Parts: sequence; structure tokens; C-alpha cells
Amino acid sequence: MSASARTAVLSTSARPRHSRSVAAIAALLLGCAIALAAPALSTAQAEETPATSAPQTTADETATESTPAASTPTATEEPNPSATTGPAPAPQISHPNNGQFVGNNRTTVSGSKAASQKIQLLSPRGGDPLCIVNDASTSWSCDNVYLQNGPNITLRVVVTGSPTLSAEISVAVLGAPTVLGGLTGSESNGWVRGTGHPQAIVTATLPNGDTCNSTADSSGAWACLFSGLGNGSLNVTASQTSSFSRPTSSNASTPVAIVFDVTAPEAPVVTSPSTGAQVSVVGAQYSGTGETGATVTVFAGAYSVCSAPVISGAWTCSAGGVAAGSYSVIAVQKDNAGNVGPGSTPASVSYVAESTPTPSGSASATPPVTPTPSPSASPSPDGAVAAPGPTAEPSPTPGPGTTAPDPQAAEPENEGAAASAFPGQWNDPTRFAAAIGPTGTGSPFPWLQAGLLALGALLLIAVPLRLLAGTISRSRGGRPLRALPSLAGRNRVREEYEVAPTVRLNRWLPGGAALLAAATFVMLSGPIVDQPAYLRLLVAVIIGLVLVNAVAILVPLWWSSRVLRLRGTVTFLPRYLLLIAAAAIASRLFDIHPALLFGLLGSVTLTATTDAVSPHGAHPAAAQPTTAQPTTAQRGQLAAVRVGALAAFAVLAWSLGSLLPAASDFVTSLAAETGNTIVLAAIGSAVLILVPVGHTSGRRILSWSPLVWTGLTVVTYGILFAALSPMVEQVQSAGTGLTLWITAATFAAVCASAWAWQRFVTPAQR
Repeated sequence: MSASARTAVLSTSARPRHSRSVAAIAALLLGCAIALAAPALSTAQAEETPATSAPQTTADETATESTPAASTPTATEEPNPSATTGPAPAPQISHPNNGQFVGNNRTTVSGSKAASQKIQLLSPRGGDPLCIVNDASTSWSCDNVYLQNGPNITLRVVVTGSPTLSAEISVAVLGAPTVLGGLTGSESNGWVRGTGHPQAIVTATLPNGDTCNSTADSSGAWACLFSGLGNGSLNVTASQTSSFSRPTSSNASTPVAIVFDVTAPEAPVVTSPSTGAQVSVVGAQYSGTGETGATVTVFAGAYSVCSAPVISGAWTCSAGGVAAGSYSVIAVQKDNAGNVGPGSTPASVSYVAESTPTPSGSASATPPVTPTPSPSASPSPDGAVAAPGPTAEPSPTPGPGTTAPDPQAAEPENEGAAASAFPGQWNDPTRFAAAIGPTGTGSPFPWLQAGLLALGALLLIAVPLRLLAGTISRSRGGRPLRALPSLAGRNRVREEYEVAPTVRLNRWLPGGAALLAAATFVMLSGPIVDQPAYLRLLVAVIIGLVLVNAVAILVPLWWSSRVLRLRGTVTFLPRYLLLIAAAAIASRLFDIHPALLFGLLGSVTLTATTDAVSPHGAHPAAAQPTTAQPTTAQRGQLAAVRVGALAAFAVLAWSLGSLLPAASDFVTSLAAETGNTIVLAAIGSAVLILVPVGHTSGRRILSWSPLVWTGLTVVTYGILFAALSPMVEQVQSAGTGLTLWITAATFAAVCASAWAWQRFVTPAQR
């Protein structure tokens, strides 16, 4: 090859090699420039769009992504905070929006933040945060966050360590209510109940679109009634609307399967007691048949006697507390769904004391036969109490061929009437309305028996008590057994104070409080139930105690001023309240009926009088005042008048009560209860103040005239035992009468022995 040809070939091959070198150098310089400019470009993009997750790719980078230099910008996807010169951005809440309504208590809260920021979503109720997000992402989300109901629920997100970097919104939240089932469980007679937001309007919905509405009460309970349903299981959902959510409702609740049973059960059967049977007022057993799973309630007239579940088609229960008399016994049953069936066939049953063989002789002394319970007296569904608002009333269909009472009638018209599942009536009788006294056929034997018991009480109780009290007093030289301690104060007389610390109260205030307390204690002497009739009884007891205290005060005052010509003073005795409570509690504990009552709240005492007496032959102007103290005879006479007035008032009230019609309505029941309270409280008070111990009226009468004291004691004890003759007969039939006689005789023997030892043996030993 020639030299010129070789030169041409070399120059031709050198040009491409030179071009590739120049291109490589240019690419290397361009990559270095891009690498140097990438941090500044990334920082500018982060300041303009903080929510951007990655920097945009340039066209040159796309063109050179296959070269080593093209991979360098990936290091700038998460900018270095130290390279930024501006302040860090605050996080944001993008869902839910500010002021938005949220119809569920569980929701998702989300938003944006700067990369690598650690944020906390604070709880509106305080405490621990709802959630914490700590990652390199520029977005955040908290799922299944619980928010309570309310018109202004605040959601706040803050950066950990920088509380000034925060965002806050306010939303209204009303979650779905809950469906609990029927009134008594998973079965229902059309009623559906649950819980919701207080005062919210709850709408329950069936799969076919039928709805019922109810307003939740202050505790959130609600109940509503579906009408026109058949028997079967249906899913029920509910939503609610409140004042801060209208017109928007909450989300629907989770469906709950409820078994609807709208067929009322048939009437139960009462097999015992049967018509014409005689049962004890202390306790009787009731039995019969019914629908398995239902609850049977037995009524004796107006009394709700007992309830029992029906097991394998049979039921049985026992109870007492029914006043003596003849009543129609009826049983009704309520199934698990709350349907109330018709009443059973009435059975006329006589309730008598255990020792009374036949109740015919006391027909006039027993309450009349009360009518059978009307449908309004049938037990209403348990949920009727919780059913708020003007909701519809259930209308279960009675079984064919039955005369089932409409449960609509059992639904009370107001909330007050629904306080009890078996509401009583104002006309219902109480134990205080039953006539007191002998239950015989009019023979004088009960009065003869009462007189003998009075003599026995005089010889075995009253006289031995006096002997024991005298023995103790003489052995202590007249000193009391124990000085009463001061309950309060500094034990100083009034003169030690510059100004006496007195509290002036209206005189009627302590008297009224004491009267109300005494009436309450008297009522506790017998069984008390939550029925309106016992409010009537409280009024009757108050009237009776007022009259008894009026007689015990006014008659002695009149006698002291008109006969004795002395001044009488009325003294309120708080210790008498203890006697009232003790008598009532003893009557309740030992089931004494009629009860042994004490009803006095004060006493009348004689005070000294001052007269001007002039010396013999002196001028009247020189008269000297003298103080005349009441004598023992005058004090004893006043006490005897007080006891006699109480005994006479008891006999008068007893006589008038026997002329009144038997308790059958409000007026006659009130009159009977008032009269019986007067009889029992007056004669019981007379008996107790005749006990010759301490400073009682009996002690004053005995000091004045033992004969008068003996006569009054026998008379008052005789009236008391005549009034308590049913209890006396019950004690005798129970076989405990002999035990009581032996106990009384033993007590009398011990007291007499102590008196004889102190009177005869002790002086001989000195």
C-alpha cells in the first residue's frame, strides 16, 4: 500500500475515534452538572409542594437513565431537613372535613404531613392519643377511630415535640343505636327495645320496610311497637336522629334477629285452692297448670299474692299476707314474649285465721268480696316501664274462643302508673282496714277470755314489775340506775353564756316532724308494698294519731283547769318516739295482727301555782305570795283521767267502726283504717303508760290509789286482749300459749323473790 493510501485510511479511522472521545467527555461534564444542581432543585420542589412524594424526572434524565450518572438523582427522593432553610410545615387533616356530620362512632381520620414527621391524633376526651404515625411518608391515616356522640367533637393532630405544629377541626358525630331485642329477651310481642343517644328519635326498621319510632329517654333507653306482625323471626335495624344531626340520620345498626310472638297464651288453670276452700291468712299454697315457659301471677281480690314460672306445664307458689275475708282467686299468665292471657276461672276462697274454724261469724268484720281483677289489673309487659314517648300500644290477638283482656288496657296512660308490673289501686284494702276484735259468733266468751288474760297480766307482769322496780330503787337508795349522759354541748347552764345560744323554731315544725315519724313507725308494724293504697293508709294513720293525741292532751287540760283549778302544761317527750318504734317493730317481728301500737307524743303535767296570802289581821296590801305545789293525789287523779280518756276514746272508735260499712272503696277503707288506728293506738298507749315504773302515769296513779290503778289496769288490759283476740287464738292453736304462761309465771316468781329478799332477809343480816 502506498503512503498516501495509508494516510487516508488512518485519517478516516481517527475521526470516529475522536468523535466518541468528545461525546464521552461531554456526557461526563453534563452528568457532573446535573449532580451538582440536583440538591438545589430538590429543595425548591420540597418548599413549593410539601405533599409531593418524589421529585419529577427531567427529560435529560430520561434520556440518560441507562448511564451510571442517571441513577444519581434517586438519592434526593427524601430531602435532608438540615438542607432546608425555611420552617417545617404543619400537618393537615383532609378527612373528615371541618363541620362534617359523621354517622358512625367508628371512622377513619387521614391527612398529610412532612416527610419523617412523627404526629399524634389527640383524643377529644383526653388521655392517650387515638393513634400515632411515625414514618417517612408525607400522608397519614388512622383507621377505626372511636368518636363519641356530640355536636362539636374536636379532632386535633400535632407533631410530637412541636405542639405549635398542629391542625384542628370540629365534626358532629351521631353513631348508630343498638337493638337489644324484645322487652324480655330475644322474643317479642311486637315491642323492640335498645339504647341510643339521650333524647334522640330512634327509628327501628324491618326488612319489609315497616318502621316504628321512639324517643330515647335521659338514660338512652328506647322502645317502640311494631303493629300488624305475624309470628316469626325477623332482622331489626335501627337508626337515630338528634337535634344536631337533623335532617341527617345516623348509620343503621347491625341487624338483630328477634322472634316475634303476638299470640296471647290461654288462661291458666288453678287446681288449688278450689272453690269454697278455706285457707290460712298466714300462708297458703297455690298450684295449677299453664303454658311452659310462661309466668303465672295469682290474685286474691285486689291482692297480688304470688308469681311462679310454669315448668313442664305446671306451676306452684305460696304466700300469705291477705287479710281475713272471702276473695275471688284468679290467675293470669304472661309468656316469654310479654303477651298477657285472660284470667282463669274465678274461685271463691275464704281466708281465715289458723285458729278460726269457720269465718261465717265474722262476716261483718271482714272486707267484702272484691271484684275479679279487670284487664287493667293484669300484669303489663315489663318493658311498658321503659317504653318512652307517645308510642303505639301492643294489640296481641287473643286465642280463639277466649275472652282475653286486651293488653292495651294493661299499658298505663302515664309513666307513674307503670311503676309496678302489677299496679295497685287506691281502693285496695290494707291490713289496717280489716275489722279488729273477736272473730267468734257473738258469744261473750272472747270477752270473758280477755278479762281472764287481763287478770293474769296484772298478777304476773304489772305487779311483779312494780315489785322489781321498788326493790332496785331501795337497794340504790333512790338513785337512778344510770345518769343520762349529755349528747351534745359543753354541759354548762344558760347563765354561763353572755347570750344564750338558742334556736327559735316554729312550734308546729317539730310537732309535725314527730307526727310524721310516728305515723311512719306505725305503718311499719305491718307489711308495706309500693301501692297507692298505702299512701291512703299513711293519711289515715296521721289522722288517727292526731285525734288520739288531741284526746290525751285536751281532756287532762280541761280537767286540771276546771276541776283541779290548777295549771296544766303540755310537754313534748322525744322518748315516746322510741316507744312508738319499739311497739311497731315488735308487732312486725312477732307478726302481731292487729298490731300493738303506742301513739302518744307528749304528756300533761301540773305546775306549781302562786297565790297572795295576807297574815291574820293585816292589810291586804301586805299579802305575801305563796307557792302551792300539786299534791300526789292531784297528780294521780290527772293521770287517771288521761288513761280513762284514752280507754273511753278507744271503745267509742271501736263501736263506731262496727257501725260503718265494710271497706270496699276509698272512703270506706280510709274510715276503717282511721278507726282501727285510733282503737289500737289509744288502747295501746293507755296500757303502756299504766306500767308502774319510773315517772309514768301508772306510777302516779298507784301512789295515789292502788285500787284505781288496779281497776284501770284490768279494764285497759281487757280491751287490749279483746282487740288482739285473733292473735291470742293463733298463739293458742300453735301450742305456744302454755310456754308464755310459764315464762310469765317464772318472771313473777323471780321479781317476788327479789322483793322478799330485799324486804326481809337483807335487814336481818345488818
